[in-house]
Amino acid sequence: MKKEMSEIKRRAMLAKQRLKMGYWQKMQSERDLIGCSTENRAVIESAREARIKTFERDSRRALGDDFAERDEKLYGKVRRMLDDDEDVTDPIGRLVDKSEYDRLDSANKQRYILELSAKFRELRERYYREKNKYV
Repeated sequence: MKKEMSEIKRRAMLAKQRLKMGYWQKMQSERDLIGCSTENRAVIESAREARIKTFERDSRRALGDDFAERDEKLYGKVRRMLDDDEDVTDPIGRLVDKSEYDRLDSANKQRYILELSAKFRELRERYYREKNKYV
């Protein structure tokens, strides 16, 4: 019961911080700006999905989710790699954790590489979205 209360308190604290920082007003103004600038439904939906992913990522990070922490470390590697050279020839080879990879059997090695490649594509898209947002 105590752990559940702790979780509720953390979520309440996050909600309070979002209200104080004007998070929802910012989201509303972005939605209005996108809605006014274009009538293209696909652009509006992709912007909505990006906001949802950002919100979920921030929530997981604030709650101390281990997966979110690992994703952020991996994103840091991807960001540095793409900042240095956007035409990377071996991104998966650079992202593989050699010690973890060496201890896996062949089936798990394949699974690890496939999951890492999917995660790389996701993080690369996030990198370009954030890069275009600030340019």
